[in-house]
Amino acid sequence: MKNTFKEKLKTVLLKMRALRLRQWMLPQSVVIIAYHSVATDWQKQAGYINRGITTDADRFNEQMRILRNEYNPVTLDEIAEWMRGTKLLPKRSVAVTFDDGFADNYYVAAPIMERYDIRGTIYLTVDAVQRRELPWFCRTAFLFQQAAAKKIVLLDPETGRTWNLGNPDENREAFIYYIYPCAKLVGGELWSYIDKLETLFNFRLDQSDISGMMTFEQARELRKRGHNIGNHTISHCNLAHIPQELLYQEIAGANEILERELGEPVGHFSYPHPCLNPQWNDATVIETEKLNYKTATLTSFGLVTQRSLPLLLPRIMISNQDNKEFRWKLETALAGIQT
Repeated sequence: MKNTFKEKLKTVLLKMRALRLRQWMLPQSVVIIAYHSVATDWQKQAGYINRGITTDADRFNEQMRILRNEYNPVTLDEIAEWMRGTKLLPKRSVAVTFDDGFADNYYVAAPIMERYDIRGTIYLTVDAVQRRELPWFCRTAFLFQQAAAKKIVLLDPETGRTWNLGNPDENREAFIYYIYPCAKLVGGELWSYIDKLETLFNFRLDQSDISGMMTFEQARELRKRGHNIGNHTISHCNLAHIPQELLYQEIAGANEILERELGEPVGHFSYPHPCLNPQWNDATVIETEKLNYKTATLTSFGLVTQRSLPLLLPRIMISNQDNKEFRWKLETALAGIQT
C-alpha cells in the first residue's frame, strides 16, 4: 500500500510540476548524471557487468529523448566555463558522463546520444583498455555470481575457512572479504591477486566472445564526434586507500597515456569508487590540480553550483530507470532533494 501511494504521489507531483517551483527558488545549479554500461542485451552480460550499472539501450534512448525535450543537455566543458563565470547556462542543464569505458559506450550509447544532439564524457580505465580486458571488478563479479548459481562450497587453504557460496549471506560476506582488498591494489599486484583468486575458484571469465572495452582508436573517433574522453585511472582502485607514492602512477600515469593516444590534453577526471570510503582525500585533489583538470567527478549525490569545487563535483547515478523514475530522479535532484 505504501509503495502504491508513493508511486501515485510521484505521478501527481510530476504532472503538477510542483518540484519546479523549488528549483526556481534555488540558486542556479546543474546536474551531472553518471552511467556505466548501455546494453542491447543486458542478460548476456549480467554475469560479469552488474545489473545495477547497466542501462537497457531502449531505456537509454527514452532517457536521452526526455533529456533533449524537457531539459538542457550541456557538456562538462560548458559546466567548467560556467563555474569560472565565463559562460551562461540555461536552467535545468544536465551533463551526461560514463565511467569505465565499456565498448558499448561507443557502439550503443554514443549513437543514441547523437540522435538527440547530445555529447557526453566517457572516462577510460586505462589498463583495462590497454589489456583489452574487462576491469577487475567484472572478473570478480563473475566468480561470485557463478559460485552462487553452482552452489559452490569454497575451501580457502590459507585460512582454513569454508564458504558456502550458494548461501546469499555467506556469498556476500566472502565477496567483501576477497574483493575489498582489490580496491587497495594497483598494476601487477592487482592482477596477481585476481589470478590467485581465479585459481582458488578453479574457473575464470572467458572474455574471448566479449566486446569488453572500447579501444583508443574508438576513443579518438568519439572525440572527433564531439564527445569528451576523460581519465578514470590506470587500475580502477580507490585512490584514497592506496599509498600516496602510487597516486602519480594511477592519475598522472594514466593521463600521460591518454594524451599520447588522443593527441591532445585530457580535461576531465572521474574518481573510481569500486568499494570502500572515502573515495578521495587531500593528496588526490593535489594530484588532479597538478594536471590542470577542468573537472573531477565523484559518485556522491549532489547538485553542481558555481560555488562547487571543480575537482570534487557530485553526480546523480542513473541506471535502468523507466521514464517516470528518470524524470523523478532529475526533478528531485534539481530541487536539491536526494531520493
